[in-house]
Amino acid sequence: MSHVLIFTGQGSHRPGMGYNLYNEFPKVKSKFDDAESILGFDIKEIMFSDNEELLRKTKYAQIAIYLYSVCLFDILSPKIGEIKAVAGHSLGEFSALYSNKTYSFETGLRVVHARSKAMNICEEKYPGAMTAVIGIEKEKLDQICKLYSSQIANINSANQIVISGTTESVKKTSEYLTTLKIKSIPLKVSGAFHSNLMSEAKDSLKKIINDSKFSKPYVPIISNIDAQAKVEIDDIKYALIHQVDSPVLWYDSIFSLKSFSNSFIELGPKSVLSAMVKKIDNSLQTIHYNSYNDLI
Repeated sequence: MSHVLIFTGQGSHRPGMGYNLYNEFPKVKSKFDDAESILGFDIKEIMFSDNEELLRKTKYAQIAIYLYSVCLFDILSPKIGEIKAVAGHSLGEFSALYSNKTYSFETGLRVVHARSKAMNICEEKYPGAMTAVIGIEKEKLDQICKLYSSQIANINSANQIVISGTTESVKKTSEYLTTLKIKSIPLKVSGAFHSNLMSEAKDSLKKIINDSKFSKPYVPIISNIDAQAKVEIDDIKYALIHQVDSPVLWYDSIFSLKSFSNSFIELGPKSVLSAMVKKIDNSLQTIHYNSYNDLI
């Protein structure tokens, strides 16, 4: 049976993540050891602890989720069967590119490390917020956002769209939505991801991505920025660079993935994407692998 793989993004971290995998699988321990030598610090001390506040920081969370996700893939890949296409939600796109052999683990880790540092600088320099909006059409929400200088950041389903921007712009947008009886839910994030407040991160990202070795993948990746299948190296690099301040077109991406297979496999520290997939199209089959218990 053929499948498509989807990888979770920032926000799917959890304290203690990777502890059991590290102790039970030698290939995972090897990945963590390699990561420590590349990063210059011991990421497992942050991942294995119960300090959620530290782990959720962008400069650590992105590295931790990438590392954990690729370890899950390494363990599962001999058992998964035929993979027809891959995708990831925001940060998850970097794990997806490892799974389709676009780059090595080490290259992916260096790119994610640079991305996390650059985005951390932006969120400290330009404080912002994100809010999930339920039950409004994208076109109408986009018009409202323009009134208050906020932006659409994620289109997760037909009924859930995330907005992003300065703390004040998101607050005013949410207040206006309340007058229309439109529900909005503030997200526990540290910055205004996928908005123009992250644009300065592209300079650092562009340099390391263009300097890194990418190979033509063996299956397509569905890009966040346009929900289109990509296999050419230049197209993939362009999409990764511009993803940081562009909306995540997850809703459209699911329909692109559906053209390859009706069977979706989610990998990452928490199951967050499978529910989105079902809301988009309940006929799609989903299974998730998020912990050691899912593997035994």
